[in-house]
Amino acid sequence: MRKLTQYNNKIVRIHCDYGDVFTGPCDWYPPDFWPGFPDSGEESLKIGENVIFADQISKIEVLRNEVCIPVRDWIEASEEIAEWFHVRWNIPVEAYRESIRECLGNEASVPQWYVVVRGDQIIAGCGVIENDFHERKDLTPNVCAVYVDEEYRNQGIAGFMLDYVCNDMAELGYPTLYLLTDHTGFYERYGWQFACEVRGNDGDLSRMYVHHA
Repeated sequence: MRKLTQYNNKIVRIHCDYGDVFTGPCDWYPPDFWPGFPDSGEESLKIGENVIFADQISKIEVLRNEVCIPVRDWIEASEEIAEWFHVRWNIPVEAYRESIRECLGNEASVPQWYVVVRGDQIIAGCGVIENDFHERKDLTPNVCAVYVDEEYRNQGIAGFMLDYVCNDMAELGYPTLYLLTDHTGFYERYGWQFACEVRGNDGDLSRMYVHHA
């Protein structure tokens, strides 16, 4: 039997022996998870709505070792995710809990939260909120709390996550996003453009970037 667990939470391209090819984020399921299927005694992988059993697979290509998951699709991990952001940003965990709860209750609007998972570990994350604590209320919504754990930096994960978030938000009806940062030359790599300087609630000036899907 093939050992398919290694492909869980990765982006893969699966070639089937009957000619079909499926590409996308992949979930692993144990044998007998799909009762009633002829091949239910085999491990399986699921991409979108497509279930592919081990004995149907001729080749698997790993395209990325991680996936980006909207928190609205991972409700059972919402507490772990709130804690993850709290530890990285030293902001009270209740602030993240409240925003994530609002995200779960309004699945097609702002706020939204995202995490990048490699294997079973959260390694990066960010949010989309109405206003990231600045004076320009017209520049909305804002990508916020962008963070990649240090050991996973310089691997293209930030760009991968931002690209996913911009596309997902565009599908939700938000083709234009803004981002407040002190970085120069970082977000330009991923299609963001400097828009203007904006004064934060603390009185300091920061750089505002914009992204159009």
